[in-house]
Amino acid sequence: MSSIELINEIIAAAKANNISQGELAARAGIRQETLSRAKKNPNINLKTFEELARIAGLRIKLLADDPVVEKINDGTLFPS
Repeated sequence: MSSIELINEIIAAAKANNISQGELAARAGIRQETLSRAKKNPNINLKTFEELARIAGLRIKLLADDPVVEKINDGTLFPS
């Protein structure tokens, strides 16, 4: 998943939790314009990125780069 997709996922999760982009940005301590720009060029620091995710009800998690694990997580290891 790209950084742009991650930002969009965070924004979608916030929206699902009735948090507007403006409120998400304000609660993370950044300007709304910064969040809007991040949708095209996500040049924000990791701490801000983690805070945006936390506010949206998500958390950042690193996974091993293992194709088998990825297929298990996607549910595609044993296609029907």
